[in-house]
Amino acid sequence: MKTAETKRYLKGKQTKKKIFDVAKELILAKGYNQVTVDEICEKCGLSKGAFYIHYKSKEAIVKQLYRDDINEYINDQFKKYADEHPGAAPVDKLKAFVFIALSFSSVAGAELTKLAHIVILSSTSPNGSSYLADCLKPELLYEIVDEGLARALFTGELSREEIANYLYTYITGALITWCQSDFAYDIVKMEEKSVEVLVKGLQ
Repeated sequence: MKTAETKRYLKGKQTKKKIFDVAKELILAKGYNQVTVDEICEKCGLSKGAFYIHYKSKEAIVKQLYRDDINEYINDQFKKYADEHPGAAPVDKLKAFVFIALSFSSVAGAELTKLAHIVILSSTSPNGSSYLADCLKPELLYEIVDEGLARALFTGELSREEIANYLYTYITGALITWCQSDFAYDIVKMEEKSVEVLVKGLQ
């Protein structure tokens, strides 16, 4: 019985990955509005019923696509930063984290960034948590904040969760403002002073 359940689980996992990979390829190549669930299913060789077993909607794929890609990007870029700056202070690490998160917009592209935030804003979290808390590697952020708190470099009046939430709120606002401007400026350069003020306020 367990062997059969394991096989079903693995097959389901493979099917979900196939749907995701095909949808990602189509959306990035053609644009979100030009891709339909029918087209995704046709290319996967699956029924629409099979699609909806794994994803509630096309929007759910966009959320996962954005979350997975930004997660991977932040991990890779922050590791690179840490390797190049082995003695960096927590304050500088925090700034780097924010800038890396903002710079992902240029990697993901304007359309996907805007689309992801439209999808995010149109849905609500049942537990009231921030969507970016799932995207922006809270463990990595907590590690930076904990180091700063331990060395009394950040205000002790705020918990690490509160500091992280302020950062999530700032990053979300900066990205949405950028989207609303129709991507008219370099978001990292534009936000340099704001990040300095934000981090200084946490000290």
